[in-house]
Amino acid sequence: MKKTIAVFFGGTSPEHEISVLTGVQAFHAIDATEFNAIPVFVDRDGQFYTGTNLVDTANYKNMGQLLDSSTKITFVKENNDIVMSSKSFMGSKNTKIDCAFLAFHGAYGEGGTFQGFCETLGLPYTSSDVLGASLCMDKISMKKILEQSHIPMAKYTVVLNKDFIENQHKTLTMVEEKVTYPLFIKPSNGGSSIGVSRAKNQVELIQGLEVAFAFDSKVLIEQEFAKDTEINISYLGLWDDAVEISVSEEVYSDNEFLDFENKYLKGSKSKKIPGGSKGMASTNRNIPAEISDSLSAKLKSDGEKAFRLLNCAGVVRIDFLVNKKTEEYVLVEVNTIPGSLAFYLWEKTNVAFSELAKRMINIAFKKQEMKQVHARKFTSQIFKNL
Repeated sequence: MKKTIAVFFGGTSPEHEISVLTGVQAFHAIDATEFNAIPVFVDRDGQFYTGTNLVDTANYKNMGQLLDSSTKITFVKENNDIVMSSKSFMGSKNTKIDCAFLAFHGAYGEGGTFQGFCETLGLPYTSSDVLGASLCMDKISMKKILEQSHIPMAKYTVVLNKDFIENQHKTLTMVEEKVTYPLFIKPSNGGSSIGVSRAKNQVELIQGLEVAFAFDSKVLIEQEFAKDTEINISYLGLWDDAVEISVSEEVYSDNEFLDFENKYLKGSKSKKIPGGSKGMASTNRNIPAEISDSLSAKLKSDGEKAFRLLNCAGVVRIDFLVNKKTEEYVLVEVNTIPGSLAFYLWEKTNVAFSELAKRMINIAFKKQEMKQVHARKFTSQIFKNL
């Protein structure tokens, strides 16, 4: 029998719309001859829906109409099965789910919370586990781990919202003593460049902090890496097992950095991709990146090292900034559920999107099997002795 794969997307993070694009792309990429795919849309309030109308991005222009035509669902565990349950005037319907295909972006879904939900149910899922997802989502925690292993990182400091509110002058002085302009201001937990800004002076720094604090109480401030080019590479596998590495890409921006608009709104429509929009695949890029073989090898090696150190699994995209003249570089971030699942990198590595989705599902099952070899139950005399 074909396994039933529930594709989860949407969610309650600021990256809700981008997650919808990735989720719809993932749904259409799953081979219907091998798997039974079911779309599961999570609205901004955390309600779960399913329905055929959810797999066309054009329908999201009218959210009220879309949800009215969809079916609200819940998930329960019955015996050893995970069941998707719905109720209507026709009665209740239960569908067994074999695997969760996660297409969330942002802290509430990509950062470990939904992974914990799957762990509680015992449901295999296509993502890094709770630890890996949460470490990679929090940019500051990620940096502290990777710098201990001597992976090159941009010079940075951290600002807490409460410190900025209590003593703005002291906070700004601390920042300017540790890093020099230009600076990048980023919410520690977030992605898609939402809430990110560049500051060339103190006025812009204050403005950038106020924007970033709207999305997180902890903000990362990075010193700009001189004459940088963004190089991204994708990884596929398990942190303690085999890892495949894609070709690299060089991405371009019309602005001072690769912001939300350049990532998702440049030439975003595509007739070739089912569901309507290209999502992250719309970014201006060159594949493979025009870098030397020796630099490419260094980036791939440090990326794999980070993948393993951070307990990653499934498909991951790791972003670097590179000075192509000196071949110096820094690792910027690790995306545990990259936009569009980085399928455009794997297609250039001779792995079709449908094959990528299949490998992600197989890794999810393998990850679950590896966990089941360890004891989860332990019997003692505590209750008898009460």
